[in-house]
Amino acid sequence: MSLPEISIRRPITTLMVYVGVVLFGLISLGLLSQELFPPITYPQLSIVTPYENAAPEEIETLITKPIEEAVSGISGLRKVTSTSREGLSLVVTEFGWNQNMDFASLGVREKIDLIKDRLPRDAAEPVVIKYNPFELPVLSLSLSSSERTPVQIRELARKWFKDELEKVHGVASAVISGGAEEEIRVDVDQAKLRAAGVSIVEVSDAIAAANLNYPGGTIKESFYEYLVRTLGEFKHIDEVGQVPIKRENLKESPGALANPEMADEPSNRLIYLKDVADVSRTVKERTSFSRLNGRDSVTITVQKQAQSNTIQIVDSIKKKLKELKEQLPKDIHVDIVYDQSGFIRDALGGVRDAAVQGGFLAFFILLIFLKDFKSSALVVTITPITVLATFTLMYFMRISLNVISLGGVALGVGMLLDNAVVVMENVYRRLRDEPEKGLEHAATVGAEEVFGALVASTLTTVAVFLPIVFVTGIAGQIFKELAWVVVVTQIVSAVIAFTLLPMLIVKAGSASSTLFKGFLEVCAMPIIFIETSYNKILPAFLKRKKTYLALTLVFFAVSLFILNSFDRVLLPKVDQGQFMVKVDLPVGTRVEFSDKIARRVESFLQKLPEAERVSTVVGSSKGESTKEVLERLGSHQAQIVVTLKEDHKRSTDEVVQEVRKHFELSQARGQIRPARLGYVLYESVFGSGGETDAPIVIEIKGPKLDGLKALAAETQGKITSVPGVYGVANSIAEPFPETKIIIDKDRAGSYRLSVVSIAQAANIAMKGITASKFKEEGREIDIRVQLKEKDRNQLTKLASLVIHSPLDLEVPLADFVRFERGKGPSEIKRVSQERTVQVFAKVYGRELKEVVQDIQAVLDRMAVSKGYSVKVAGESEEIRQSFASLQFAFLLAIILVYMVMAAQFESLWQPFIVMFCVPLSLIGVTLALWVTNTPISVVVILGVILLGGIAVNNGIILIDFINQRRAEGVPAQEAAIESGRIRIRPILMTAFSSVIGLFVHFQRRRIDGGAKF
Repeated sequence: MSLPEISIRRPITTLMVYVGVVLFGLISLGLLSQELFPPITYPQLSIVTPYENAAPEEIETLITKPIEEAVSGISGLRKVTSTSREGLSLVVTEFGWNQNMDFASLGVREKIDLIKDRLPRDAAEPVVIKYNPFELPVLSLSLSSSERTPVQIRELARKWFKDELEKVHGVASAVISGGAEEEIRVDVDQAKLRAAGVSIVEVSDAIAAANLNYPGGTIKESFYEYLVRTLGEFKHIDEVGQVPIKRENLKESPGALANPEMADEPSNRLIYLKDVADVSRTVKERTSFSRLNGRDSVTITVQKQAQSNTIQIVDSIKKKLKELKEQLPKDIHVDIVYDQSGFIRDALGGVRDAAVQGGFLAFFILLIFLKDFKSSALVVTITPITVLATFTLMYFMRISLNVISLGGVALGVGMLLDNAVVVMENVYRRLRDEPEKGLEHAATVGAEEVFGALVASTLTTVAVFLPIVFVTGIAGQIFKELAWVVVVTQIVSAVIAFTLLPMLIVKAGSASSTLFKGFLEVCAMPIIFIETSYNKILPAFLKRKKTYLALTLVFFAVSLFILNSFDRVLLPKVDQGQFMVKVDLPVGTRVEFSDKIARRVESFLQKLPEAERVSTVVGSSKGESTKEVLERLGSHQAQIVVTLKEDHKRSTDEVVQEVRKHFELSQARGQIRPARLGYVLYESVFGSGGETDAPIVIEIKGPKLDGLKALAAETQGKITSVPGVYGVANSIAEPFPETKIIIDKDRAGSYRLSVVSIAQAANIAMKGITASKFKEEGREIDIRVQLKEKDRNQLTKLASLVIHSPLDLEVPLADFVRFERGKGPSEIKRVSQERTVQVFAKVYGRELKEVVQDIQAVLDRMAVSKGYSVKVAGESEEIRQSFASLQFAFLLAIILVYMVMAAQFESLWQPFIVMFCVPLSLIGVTLALWVTNTPISVVVILGVILLGGIAVNNGIILIDFINQRRAEGVPAQEAAIESGRIRIRPILMTAFSSVIGLFVHFQRRRIDGGAKF
């Protein structure tokens, strides 16, 4: 018994099965994780090793190189890059896309464990972090007040917001940035310190030793066991000044015998901290500034836990914010700067609205073809059942609801009507041919007759999309879920078309006349014209097949030529209405001066008519977590993010060009000198995670840094003249101004001073050190020891810094050291253990393909010394790799489709007929891309693959019917003409319904400025 026959004979069983499908689908829809993008496993691991106060050269020698050597032998490793900068070593390991990153992470940790003993003792332990450039916060809040200080705003953010938000289910962390923090500062007076004969290191050690609670064991007495604790932590700030730092023996002092009055005094006198230093509660030195629309603010970014539902988390956070706002003082303003759930809601709503609109239009198209309301409604009714069944399978396959998977559902829904339309049309054709046998017989036989062809067409669609699962690179990671969803949707739709649909046709009864028959006849006139024209053209085409075939091949050759001239991009550009301006000043610039320059840029950006929100961050707070250390901005850096109004008339690119012209090509250049501006356009929703969005990256490799710098300067100068290129920059970090203290070890040894003691004293005196923490109301405040400003504000005063010798002598630093001023590298970058410099360039007004060709021609003419290399990388390299991977998937799809068709037709040559026609669909593709001015991208190639699947399906249905007629003895040409005449109607129905459904998505994307999928 066949599937249609079972479903028709057991209608209640069939109905209950699909009621269960709907029920499980609704439950799964509520449980599915809703995200903006699919989870992407990026094949990179970052090894972060902080080493406080170490210079870049020391970091490179002592930490970076040993780690590079240790991890270079790990299986599957493709490339190792490293950056050594002050106080931090960053080694990035890049693996193949097929690598299991959990095992790779274990391998990296094992290798690092083997060399931990070789690393400096004072360095922090290396931390391995999985790299994910798409890990965006789900929500960003901005807190501001016109009445409170930055310290008060930050403390309020910590007390009221951070702690409460982290209690919300699904929230991983809430990170505060901006504002100011308190500290207890111990300003040591050098003159008093010298008079007391105390080292500044002793001051720091005394504070650390005095401020602690320590367990003292237990005492067992009778029935009880008492815990003994030594309590010494500071309860009040005044206690800090009461810390004794030295005991002075008065009777042993030089003037004791000469002064008889001292005989009655105690023999010892304690020197307290307050005797040599001023203790005050003050604000930490500002290392960052944060503003929103020109107003000082504190930013809170919220990260969610993995596999959590973003929309539910954001709704819970907003509910919590509503509760908090009722208790907050009126002067506190809370603004939501970024809300990821809004993008998800827009994306889900867009797909939902487009699906509903497409469903209505598809219903109308079917109504025109079938001229029967009940039959058209049956075909459209199975669509939501198919979608709900797909949601159930998505839940069990752990596929989240995101713009990519929803795109797969939309594509699948556009194609699932094909099976239903073919079954419906064939059932009613059988009913018209044999009305005496009844509707039940027509439904059974009509569905069985196309069973083989539809199974084959479904399998070909599966064969077309399944190879995408094997695509590597970022394209494979992004579109893997789309491929799985389309495959699942097609299989489900085929099962429904052969079970539920025949049963519903029988229960609904035969076709009935509609109330709008006259109106539908008028609407169907273009379709009738197409059918009539086709019935006339097909015989004529077969009579002169050589002439028309040659003409078709000419059109195909012309379309290939035009297609090859189109621009190529990795992913389609979208205007998200947001861009970033990066402000870079010379390394070593004070954060106050950087803020002054940033305010000038910010002021101009706020005057732009399109600007809605301008968010500025200058420098970085000295966060202690590994991630915060990794993402720090220097005191010479600022980032200004501009969000445009929803109804902005000019594109984001045009607005950026206006900013560029104002600051770089006019007199305003003098206002920001010596700053250098960079621009980041979030043109690709998948490219926002990297350091730069420059599509052109030129890698320059060689042995010596001077040679690399010269080549980079020459390359920058030459490619700047290429039309369409702007924003040319390089990755060479500017040298950092520094003063070197060179120790005469012999003289220092005569005073019994070690290099460590000298370095510690200089560090505490000039930079300061957090000696301990003062605990208050559940928070910790740093106790910072440092020389007074007047004793360290000039380099000459550093020479008079007194070091206390173990010989109980006070020795000035200048007695055994010399000073050298100069510049040292602020960053040292290596790629594959080789020095590398990158030159970045952006493109405006020209196609990327043309610009890359011109730049390559310029590079070919450059004279490059032996041992050095210059090559184009960046997006063009990614395009080459991704397109090559897609070509492999395309060839695999062709082989699988051929195998399915050969099995269906039981012939090795008939599949070639269908496959010969598939490339001809590129004629329409070329026309569509030319009309819409769309460059070739990974998405376009996926669309071509989808179109190929539709063309194969139509070909299978046509050839299957021709084979049936020839088996009945009909001549080949007559069978082809008859099959074309009969099958043109269902082919047109499926084509029109698919085009209408996808056109709604395209129209919505165009209206929304391309920011939606």
